[in-house]
Amino acid sequence: MNDKVRTLAEAKDGDWLIVTGTSDNDVKWQALRFGIGEGSLIQVQKNIPKGPVIISKKHVEIAIGRELAKSVTVDPAQPPSAKQKSDG
Repeated sequence: MNDKVRTLAEAKDGDWLIVTGTSDNDVKWQALRFGIGEGSLIQVQKNIPKGPVIISKKHVEIAIGRELAKSVTVDPAQPPSAKQKSDG
């Protein structure tokens, strides 16, 4: 995993991430509409160059537009354990 990932737009396919914030309140509310708030654990399924970033959260895949992804800050995270996956 790339320990220098700072925004969702910079993430690599397969990365597990914790959302740490957004650039402003408008972006915060857009992200919350997708169910992605501060502290959310997400996995990057596919980061399409010059296109959206496809993420998954609790078995739901969401395409996040490139501009929104540039405004969502993240930190690397550990994948959930098998028990956590079955609970979530």
